[in-house]
Amino acid sequence: MKWWCSASDAPWEWTWRPYPGVWLCLALIVALYVAGRRHLRRARPGEPAMPLRTMSFAAGIVSLWVGIDWPIGALGAGYLLSAHTVTYILLCLVAPPLILAGLPPTLVEMARSRALLWGLLRLLARPLIALLVFNVTLVVTHLPDVVDGFMRAQLGSMAIDLGWLFSGLVLWWPVIAPKPSVGSISEPSKLGYLFAATLLPTVPAAFFTFADYPAYALYELAPRASTLLDAATDQQLAGLIMKVIGDIPLWIGFGVVFFRWQRGESGSTPSAPMPLQPVR
Repeated sequence: MKWWCSASDAPWEWTWRPYPGVWLCLALIVALYVAGRRHLRRARPGEPAMPLRTMSFAAGIVSLWVGIDWPIGALGAGYLLSAHTVTYILLCLVAPPLILAGLPPTLVEMARSRALLWGLLRLLARPLIALLVFNVTLVVTHLPDVVDGFMRAQLGSMAIDLGWLFSGLVLWWPVIAPKPSVGSISEPSKLGYLFAATLLPTVPAAFFTFADYPAYALYELAPRASTLLDAATDQQLAGLIMKVIGDIPLWIGFGVVFFRWQRGESGSTPSAPMPLQPVR
């Protein structure tokens, strides 16, 4: 039994296979969240329940589970580049904002007592640093040598998945981090930041879509999971998914930030005009 999804030369079968490493990883994240919420209730008994945040966190965990477990995780690990791209989108662009939105701001504030963690949270809330982490991870994890080498081993495949999750959390942190204690950028700056995040993924997406040859030996030589998808068609589909589908979470975030900004602007009350002074 494999404990994490990784490449295999065996023909693809639509028979469910367990990956206990995936379940343990998800269970650990949930356990940390539950422990944090319990600690928050003990430290601040009057803290509201915030069911919407709990639902957001749960949706993020479900997104992770769909992306790294069977069948999408298994297909993406060694059969279809298009499924691998779906995993990238779920782990990097869908699950992280849902998980971060599920964290109560007061729980984040309690990290002040740990100087190293607090400093790291504030550092990663800087947009230029967050974009650098996201873009470097995107480029490195899509290099042919990295994909062909790492996806063959379970630890390598796990490293790529966790790298995507970490870079996604970093990418969305400047947008969701509590202000002004952690985050500091304004709403208009967040709009520019999210737009900038859509730019670099265009490069691998365009290469996948228009390349004349497969980029990865892993997916070119893999047993065909579907007779409808040869290696070239699968790669073109991966490019379209990365750009068309991958931009949707970022543009949704763009829209949420924009409408919240506009609602805040319209809700602000203008100051009363200065009374006219009589001319002496």
